[in-house]
Amino acid sequence: MTVITDTKEIGQLFVCGFDGLEPTQGIIDLIENHNLGSIILFSRNIESPAQVRHLTSTLQKIAHKAGHTRPLLIAVDQENGVVRRLGHSATYLPGNMALGALRSAVAAKHVAAATAQELLALGMNWNLAPSVDVNNNPLNPVIGVRSFGEDPEEVARFGMAQVLGYHSGNVATSIKHFPGHGDTATDSHLCVPVIKKTVDELRATELVPFKKIMSTASSIMISHVSLPRLGSTQVSSLAPEIIRGLLRKDMGYQGLVVTDCLEMDAVKDTIGFPEAALLAFKAGNDMAMISHTHDFQIRSIKRVQEAGLDLEESVSRVAKFKDRFLSWDSVFAERPQLSYKTLSKTLYDRIPTVVRNRSKLLPIRPEPKDHILFLAAHVPTTLAIDSEIEPFNSFHASLIRRHANVEYIVYNESSLDVSDAIRRADYVILGTANANLHPFQVRMVQQAHALAKDRLAVVAVINPYDLMAFPDINTYLVTYEYTPPAHEAAIRTIFGETIPTSRLPVTIPGVAAVDTRPAYDIKAYMSSDHLQGVTDLWHEVYGKEWPLSSAKLDRVLRTATSSRHFVAIDLAGFVIGFVATQIVLEDAESEKRHGELMLLLVSPSERNRGIGTQLYEKAMSYLKGSSTTLRLGATMPRFFPGVPEDNASNAVFFKHRGWDISQELIYDLQGDLEDYEIPTDIQMQMVKERIVFERIKPSQIEELCMFQKHYFPFWLGTYKHHAELGDYQDLIVARREGKIVGSLILNTTHVSHPDRGDLIWTDETLFGEASGGMACVGVASEERGRGIGRGLVAKANELLKQRGVRKAYVDWVELVDFYGRAGYRPWRSYRTATMRM
Repeated sequence: MTVITDTKEIGQLFVCGFDGLEPTQGIIDLIENHNLGSIILFSRNIESPAQVRHLTSTLQKIAHKAGHTRPLLIAVDQENGVVRRLGHSATYLPGNMALGALRSAVAAKHVAAATAQELLALGMNWNLAPSVDVNNNPLNPVIGVRSFGEDPEEVARFGMAQVLGYHSGNVATSIKHFPGHGDTATDSHLCVPVIKKTVDELRATELVPFKKIMSTASSIMISHVSLPRLGSTQVSSLAPEIIRGLLRKDMGYQGLVVTDCLEMDAVKDTIGFPEAALLAFKAGNDMAMISHTHDFQIRSIKRVQEAGLDLEESVSRVAKFKDRFLSWDSVFAERPQLSYKTLSKTLYDRIPTVVRNRSKLLPIRPEPKDHILFLAAHVPTTLAIDSEIEPFNSFHASLIRRHANVEYIVYNESSLDVSDAIRRADYVILGTANANLHPFQVRMVQQAHALAKDRLAVVAVINPYDLMAFPDINTYLVTYEYTPPAHEAAIRTIFGETIPTSRLPVTIPGVAAVDTRPAYDIKAYMSSDHLQGVTDLWHEVYGKEWPLSSAKLDRVLRTATSSRHFVAIDLAGFVIGFVATQIVLEDAESEKRHGELMLLLVSPSERNRGIGTQLYEKAMSYLKGSSTTLRLGATMPRFFPGVPEDNASNAVFFKHRGWDISQELIYDLQGDLEDYEIPTDIQMQMVKERIVFERIKPSQIEELCMFQKHYFPFWLGTYKHHAELGDYQDLIVARREGKIVGSLILNTTHVSHPDRGDLIWTDETLFGEASGGMACVGVASEERGRGIGRGLVAKANELLKQRGVRKAYVDWVELVDFYGRAGYRPWRSYRTATMRM
C-alpha cells in the first residue's frame, strides 16, 4: 500500500470548475497552491472564441508558472445537439440521436473529428463525451436525445466511431454515464435515479456499449444512480461494488475513471462535502469532479489528503492520460479555428424524421395570403441541456424567411385561449418539447387537432416520444434538438426544399417502431460524385499502411479495362463501401477474359451489416456474365495482385464464398538504388553470353508481342497497353545475336505515361515521388540458367538510377531469393485467389 498525501499528487486527481469569463482567485489558488490538474468549463465560462482562447491559455500559463510537471486537462461537455457548452463559439453539429437517425457511424466520426479540431483551437483537450447510454425509457428526462438510440449494438457502433473521431484529433474522451443512465425516469441533477435491474439485465443492454468501447476510450465517467439489486447502498459513483467490482474486476477495465459532478443533488443532498469526494476515491474512482463551489473543492482536496489513501494507481493513470494527449508545446501552440458549416448543413438537411404524413399535408405550398399560425411550447431550462432563452425563436425566424404572414405564439401552462387563432389559420405548425412529460403541451396539441384537423403539423424538437401523448395526430416530424440549424432543416422539410433520409432510432411505444430497413443504397460509381468519398474510405481502411492520393486512386479506377465499380452510400450521404472490377482480355484469338475483383472496401464501423456482401454480389453478377475465369486482385492497373496479408483485409470473407485462396505467398519488393552499381561479375557474364540490352523501337513491337505470346501470354496485354501509350522507353529487351531472349517493363513516376498504374505507392512514407520499378521480367525458357535474368534486373536498376530513382519497386514476385541477390527485400505480401466458373 502506497499512501498518497502529497498535495501535488492529490491535486492532480480533481476536476474543478469556476464561474466567470476569467480565472477566479479561487481557481488560481487551486492551481498554484494545490496543484489542481484538471479544469471543467461550462457555458458560463464561454462568451466568444477569442475570449475562451485567452481563458484557456491563461489557465495553462498559471499552471506552467506554478511549476506543474504536466499541462492542465481542460474538459468540457461538448456532446453537440442539446448539450453544447461552446454555444456560438463553435459550429453547430448534430447530437447523438440526430446522428442515430441517420444510421451513419461515418457521420458520427466526422462530427467528432470536427468537434475535436474546434475544441483544440479553443484550448480544450478533453471532451466528456460521447454519451453511450442506451435510451430505452421514453420517460427519461435527462438522457433522451443525448443517446444514439435504443439498440445497444448501435449505440456501441456510434460511440466507438465518435471515440475514434475525437482521438484522431488528439482530444481525450470519456464515455458515460456508467453503468448506464438510459433507463431512468428521474434526473440525477435533482435526485437519485433508481435502476432496479440485475447485473445480467445490465449486461444484456446498458453495459454492451461500455464493454465494446472501453479498451479504446480514454476514460469512463461514472453516473449517480442507485442499483439496489447489485448489492450497493450508495449511488454508483460512490459504490465500490460498481467501480472496483463490476467495472474493474468483472469487466476488466484498467483505464481512467472519473466521477460525474459530485455537486449534483443525487450526491450533494445525500452525502455532502467533503465526504462525497473521500467516498469517491475509496470506491475506486481515479478523479473526482466538483464543478461549481470553491469551498467544496478546497475542503475535498484537504480531506482526501488527510485520509492517507492508497492512490498510487490513480496518480499513475492520470499521469499516463496526460502524457498521451498533452505536452507544454501542444497546449501553447497556435491553432487555426476552422469552420465546419458545410458538414453541418449537409447533415442537418438529412436529419428531420417525418414520422407521419397521413393527410399529405407536407410539403406545404402556402399562397401569399395564407395565414400560418406557429404555436411554440415554452421550454423550461434544465441543468443538463444548453439552449437559447426561447429556443423556438430560431424556428420562427426560419419560418418567416419563407412566408411573411405568420403569427407566432409561445404557449405555457397559463396561456390564454388560442382557439380563435387556430380557427383563423390556413396552416397550424405546433412545436412541442418533451410533450409526453408536460401535460400543458398535450392539451394544446389536442385542442389544435380538434380545431385544425388536417391543417396541423406537429414538430417535436427534442425527444421523439411526444407522439405517445397524442397518437391521433396525422402529421408529425422530429428534429431531435432545438438548435437553429435543426429548426432551419425542419422548415426546409416542411416547405419541401429538402427530402430528409433519416429514420426513427427509437420505438415510440404503441405508435411507431424502429425502422430496420437497410440504411444504405448501392449505386454505380461516378468519379465526379464519389471519388472523394472513396478516397476517404480508402484512408479509413488502409490509410496508415497504404497512403494513397485521390489522383492515384482515380488513375487506377479510370484506366481499368471494361470496368464497373459500385459504391454503398449511407443515409448521411457518405461512401461506406466500394467495389472495383475489371475484365481483362488475355488473348484476342482465344478471347479468354479474366474477371478481376480489384478492390472491396467497407468502413470498419459499418461491417457485419451486409454491405460487403451486397457489393460483392453486385460485382460478381457483372464479372460472371462476361468472364471465363475469376480472380481476386488485378493484373494492370491494380491496387493489389491478391489479398494483402494485413489486418485490414479479410481473406476469410472470400474463402467462405468459394474462392480458392493460395497457400503460397507472392510479394512486392523494395530496393534501395542510392549506391547501386552493376556488379562486375554480371557485366562479365553478359559479355560472355553475348547479351545486349536495348529499349524496343516502335517498328519492333510486333516482334516483342510474338515473344510474349510464345513465352508469357499472361503478360501480352500489359506489354501491348504500354506500347499503345507510347512508353517504348520502358520496354526493355535482352538480345543475343539480334534475337529477343528476355524482356521487362520499367516504370518511373516522372518519365512514364501519367495513366500508367504500375507504381501508385508514391507517398513519401513509402516510395516517394522520385520512384520507379520493374515488372514482367521474363527469360525464354531455353535460355534460362545463363544469368540473363540477373542481367535484366541489373540493367533495369542502372536505368532506374539514371532516371533519378532512389527507391525501386518490383511487383508480383515469387522468386524472392532471385531478386534478393540484386538488393531487393520483401515489402508487402499477398495471396492470390481464383474461382472456377
